[in-house]
Amino acid sequence: MVRPRLVLAGLLWASLGAVAWWLHSSPDVDRVAPGPQLQAAQARQVLRVGVRAYPRPTDSKEALVNQPDEMDSALAQALAAYLKVPVQLRNLPDRDPQALLKDGSIDVLIAGSLDLPALRNQSRALDAPPAQFKEGGLLALRNAPLPANGRLQGVTACLAEGSPWAAQLQQLGTEQKTYPSSIRAAVAFMAGECSVLADERSTLERLQAQPDWRFYRLLKQRLKASDDARVYLAGNDRQSLAFLRAALHNWQREGGQEQAWGLHGNAVLIDSLKVGEGLVCH
Repeated sequence: MVRPRLVLAGLLWASLGAVAWWLHSSPDVDRVAPGPQLQAAQARQVLRVGVRAYPRPTDSKEALVNQPDEMDSALAQALAAYLKVPVQLRNLPDRDPQALLKDGSIDVLIAGSLDLPALRNQSRALDAPPAQFKEGGLLALRNAPLPANGRLQGVTACLAEGSPWAAQLQQLGTEQKTYPSSIRAAVAFMAGECSVLADERSTLERLQAQPDWRFYRLLKQRLKASDDARVYLAGNDRQSLAFLRAALHNWQREGGQEQAWGLHGNAVLIDSLKVGEGLVCH
């Protein structure tokens, strides 16, 4: 049984569609004051953040408990650190992810690329162009027949909810099947539920190097991220959003996001090893 010690680091599923000058003109976080909503978190001495959550591979015979996504959790910790307060994580409910934000239970909601229509008018989506956004890729069975035109028309793709590559996969003509986590998508793919698996490209390269994945090949397609990454803030507090933007850009410039992609790959690889040893994640 593999019992790794996972080191958490931050990741925002960020937008490539935002204007390029924003990355260079973003002010340092120390020169931007939080707005009323984040000031309330400072006064409370805790930043309450809603994050995606799902079961991890385990040998437990008891009912599996959802655990916070390691990337969302680390991003939440980074935001709290810039505010100089502790963080309190809340798992987003599966059926209504925005419920905690709407009832005031959390200050910030990290949603990857999930679209939350009920919050479009009462909250502001935070889009931050990353300094180095990793490419997505696709794995397929080594000898699987696929369309020759590169569009993947009608091909089924397994991917995690909130994936930043969902938009391009749609443009390529794929039929998408989404799962609560990257490892659930990988397990479904290996079970034959989809023709291809979508994830960060170097993560797929590391999976492909493992014995259990020797029958798969990495396709030539290099997926670009969409521009619909979202971090939601309760209400419409432009000053608090400005603080969050500055904090995220500062964090990206310091290399946190680049490190996070490597840690994402580590987590998926470790979970896949656990599944290979017979542990279950659902």
